[in-house]
Amino acid sequence: MTKRRTDPRGTGRNRTGSSRETDLRRRTGVREQRQTVLAVTNGESTERAYLEGLRQEPWLRQRLVVVVTKGSPIDAVRGAARRRDDNDFDEAYVVCDVDQYPVAGPVAEARKRDVTLLWSNPSFEVWLILHHATCSRYLENADKAGEQLGQHVRGWDKTRLDFDAFRDGVSAAVDRARKLGDPPDANPSTAMWQLVEALH
Repeated sequence: MTKRRTDPRGTGRNRTGSSRETDLRRRTGVREQRQTVLAVTNGESTERAYLEGLRQEPWLRQRLVVVVTKGSPIDAVRGAARRRDDNDFDEAYVVCDVDQYPVAGPVAEARKRDVTLLWSNPSFEVWLILHHATCSRYLENADKAGEQLGQHVRGWDKTRLDFDAFRDGVSAAVDRARKLGDPPDANPSTAMWQLVEALH
C-alpha cells in the first residue's frame, strides 16, 4: 500500500513512497478496492456542507468519510489521527482556517501524527471563491472573504451552503489554488486542492 507522508516543513504538501513494487497490469474480473480517505474539519457549517457535497460526486475514485469535530486545529489533528488508527482509514486530512489560530503547534502535531493539514488563509471561503474566479488580493479576515464570495454566489449564506453552486468549478478551483502561495503563510491561500487530487 502506498503511504503518504506529510512534508517536514508542515505545509501540507505530500510525498509518496512505497516499500514494495506494484504490478500495474490490469487483471480481468478483479475489482480494485477503493481506499478510504478521512476528512476532519472543525468547521461545523460551511466546510461540513461542502465536504458532504463533494463526497457524493460520481468522479471520486476514493471513498471519503467526513467528520466534524469541535475545537482548535490541533484538536482536529489529534482527533483525525485517532480516528484513522481506530478505523483503519488509508489517509487522514484536516481542513482548517488559519483565522485567529496559531499555526506552529498544529503543524508540528500533524507532522508527528502523519496527518495532512489543509489550511485556508484566512478562511475556507478562499477555496470557494476559487470555484468562480481568481483570488489574489489580501483578505483581512473571514468576513472579507465572505463578502468577496458573495459577489459570485447570489444570496451567499455560510450557514446554508449549496454544493450545486460549486460543483462545476472544482477543477478550476484546483488550478487556481495551485497558483497561489503556500498556506498557512500566504494570504490568500488554500491547500484544499490536495484533498481533491487525492480523491481523483
